[in-house]
Amino acid sequence: MISAKPLLSENVKDFMDYALDVIKSMDGAPEHNSEEKQLVNQKLDKLKEYLEIVSVSYNETTPSISANTAIENTANFSGTGHS
Repeated sequence: MISAKPLLSENVKDFMDYALDVIKSMDGAPEHNSEEKQLVNQKLDKLKEYLEIVSVSYNETTPSISANTAIENTANFSGTGHS
């Protein structure tokens, strides 16, 4: 089972490794019996859960800018820039 890790890249790597395992389990789909079909569907459900972990990790990693911050910072900026 994949557990949430502090780094986004670690979560994505775990997700991709598991996704490849799921894809491999789908090989031969036309010949799958009911047990194999059930196993693949269980893996797909877990893959959805793992994608949620990646999504949460991504959203925790990206900075959030609030509307209040943009409004409150009305001071003039006189820094140097490139022309």
